[in-house]
Amino acid sequence: MKKRQLALSLGAIVGGTFLYHASAEASASTVQVKAGDTLWSLSTKYHTTVEALKSVNKLSSNTIHIGQTLSIPSASTSQPSNKEEQPSAPSTGSTYKVQSGDTLWKVATRFNMSVEELKRLNALSSNIIYINQTLKVNGSNSASTPTTSKPAETPSKDANGTYKVQRGDSLSKIASTFHMSVSELKQINGLTSNTIYVNQQLKVSKSSETTTPTTKPSTSTPSTSNGTLNVSQMISEAKRYIGVPYKWGGTTPSGFDCSGFIYYVTKQQISTTRYTTAGYWSVSTPVSNPQPGDGDLVFFNTYSSGPTHMGIYLGNRQFIHAGSSTGVTIASLDNSYWSKRYLGAKRFSK
Repeated sequence: MKKRQLALSLGAIVGGTFLYHASAEASASTVQVKAGDTLWSLSTKYHTTVEALKSVNKLSSNTIHIGQTLSIPSASTSQPSNKEEQPSAPSTGSTYKVQSGDTLWKVATRFNMSVEELKRLNALSSNIIYINQTLKVNGSNSASTPTTSKPAETPSKDANGTYKVQRGDSLSKIASTFHMSVSELKQINGLTSNTIYVNQQLKVSKSSETTTPTTKPSTSTPSTSNGTLNVSQMISEAKRYIGVPYKWGGTTPSGFDCSGFIYYVTKQQISTTRYTTAGYWSVSTPVSNPQPGDGDLVFFNTYSSGPTHMGIYLGNRQFIHAGSSTGVTIASLDNSYWSKRYLGAKRFSK
């Protein structure tokens, strides 16, 4: 009788242990979406892929919402985390195989390229890439290149107050290095766009303005519908960051949220404050026309009452914005998702 009771007790203990582990495994296989989460950030956190997350949860798009419960794929269906942390460098130095978690911006940065250059080199018409895709790249892998091979990290001007453009440079990077604004740098060099090229000589000293070109920059700023903001320059600057990933509260090219993106783009021309989306709505001037104008800010109601998302209108019913599931991208006001949530357009000049 005692032996039977002992056997029953052991069975209960083993059974209880099994149920505990089973419930623990079940609880560890789901996650509740929080503010700032994206499929990409969750895939990185749980060492899986966006495709695996979408497949397990039967998602047809990259859109997720706060409070949503998602299942996390098992390790057997996920990419090992060490492959993401140390992507293999191309054997030929001219191609790269896409790893889990990669974006065009991430790959372009690794090889000291711009997103536009990477897309052009690979004849890509969108920012979508997939795991194991082979991309043509230029330059060296910054993840495996010693810091001594990157002279652009410590640029300097010559005796004439000029600077030679290095691979990976941009106007905003050069302007910041030499304590100038992008507008000032363009004016000194008579530039009408943000395009620069490797080995180009740029004036980076105000004293070199003695050779200011006869073509005044005013001829390149006919479109100033945003008060003190040059609209064509504003739009050109915004497009430079297509592909930059979304980051909650982000205000730099390493990651933007929607209002942080607007702040970074506008501060290249004017001294401005970092507002929230609701703040931009409050300080901006309503647009009298039924249709927004190029450079106007467009606002949307996405997850609560009032303006909660924003972008810059580009014309032809298109706007550029930092989306939580897409990063910086161009979208249409006529898209079924955005058209239902559109609040209106306003003009910002502060």
